[in-house]
Amino acid sequence: MEIAGLSLAAQYRDEGYAVVRQAVPRAKIATLLDLYRRQIVPSGEAFFRQNTNAYQPNERTEHGHVRQSFLDVHDYARHQDFSRAARDVFCDGRLHEALRQVACFEQFNLMQTMMFDLNTATPAHQDWYYLDSVPHGNLIAAWIALEDIDERAGRFYVLPGSHKVDLGAATPGRTHAEWLRGVARHVGEHVHRVSAPALECGDVLLWNSRTVHGSLPTQDERFSRKSLTAHYLPHQFEFGNLFATKRDLHYQEHEGVRFYRNQPDDSPWNRVKFKLKTSAYNYPVIREGLRRARDVLNHVRSAGSK
Repeated sequence: MEIAGLSLAAQYRDEGYAVVRQAVPRAKIATLLDLYRRQIVPSGEAFFRQNTNAYQPNERTEHGHVRQSFLDVHDYARHQDFSRAARDVFCDGRLHEALRQVACFEQFNLMQTMMFDLNTATPAHQDWYYLDSVPHGNLIAAWIALEDIDERAGRFYVLPGSHKVDLGAATPGRTHAEWLRGVARHVGEHVHRVSAPALECGDVLLWNSRTVHGSLPTQDERFSRKSLTAHYLPHQFEFGNLFATKRDLHYQEHEGVRFYRNQPDDSPWNRVKFKLKTSAYNYPVIREGLRRARDVLNHVRSAGSK
């Protein structure tokens, strides 16, 4: 596969992203969307939302589109047929061949997924603040178009070359909100370089965990922007983010691909756990304390296994 004379690997290495046309079969997408419309859209239950960081029921527009995004759609306990169809997309052989060509690793674990009906205007950010490989910088993400994306729906964008720039994500004492403001300033200073390619159903945009990305504003809410996002960890790396490493992960498997789910279905206990996690991002003292506690625990586990 080549793009404008550059191999996928070369473009990904130099610019921090690459576009692969028709990487996912449309038949698999059609199956997923049929289940989405029949099982998920009319459901009255609360799903965890990537854009609001809360468990909420669906909010539908006058045009029938769900406003909020969905997190970890690949493993819903209450909608297993839908999640199986999602995994068929995320674990598709053609898509994983593209991952191998871009990132030059042989095998990938599926770590986190999202689904969008409408554009949720995701602010500019880098994934490695939230999830990444350990050592950092090897996680690869995919934005999968489930329909031909009209520009009026608010396209997904990346900032080419930003994976090589230090934006201070790991600066001690810096809050999450302060870091996001810094990323937004950087995008504003380099807005002429922003790339928001036109994507059709089955096209995939791949990007590095350090690449700045987000969503352009919606121009007309009549237009949906049905899409999936997936984050893939090369098999040989540990999983975590800039502040911690997660160990003893429980993996399942689908079509030879291992997958992990971080955000479980709605329950009172799961709501409490997420509030604690959010506090760690917003208050650096709590974040650093948890990081030190994890380091001590990991050291004790490591010593005990020798």
